[in-house]
Amino acid sequence: MSLETVSKLVAKHTGSPVAIQAKLDKAEAEKATVRSMYTWMMWGMLVVGIGVVMVVINKSFPIGNWFRLLGALIGVAGMGVMTGGVLNAVRRGTLPSRRDSDQLSGSPDTNELPANRTPAELPSVTERTTQLIAVEEAPTNKMMDTRPNE
Repeated sequence: MSLETVSKLVAKHTGSPVAIQAKLDKAEAEKATVRSMYTWMMWGMLVVGIGVVMVVINKSFPIGNWFRLLGALIGVAGMGVMTGGVLNAVRRGTLPSRRDSDQLSGSPDTNELPANRTPAELPSVTERTTQLIAVEEAPTNKMMDTRPNE
């Protein structure tokens, strides 16, 4: 087998450059979405941390109820920032992009099925086995030999 034949077979079964580029673009978009989600979560955790520190400082040094309330509100706002980052990533990951909808509008080239879709009939299993049976005398099922002894 020549290497040219092998290379043709490999080229036939690999995707087209357009399909490969689409997969690479999709992977890059997913990386960007995850990066954005982690960035929002990091900022949200920072804000929650500031709120927790404010509540703890108010317990150690009684500054006032307004400071404790402000710390609690900042903590809740940080949770909102984190949740918003996650929900935004989920929304970006589940909604189809505008580019995907454009690709779906064109009709793809497909190989059509043949008009006669009924499969060819296969021979019966018993047809071949009856041909294999020998025409000679069939063996008996007797346990003892009934021929006279010589």
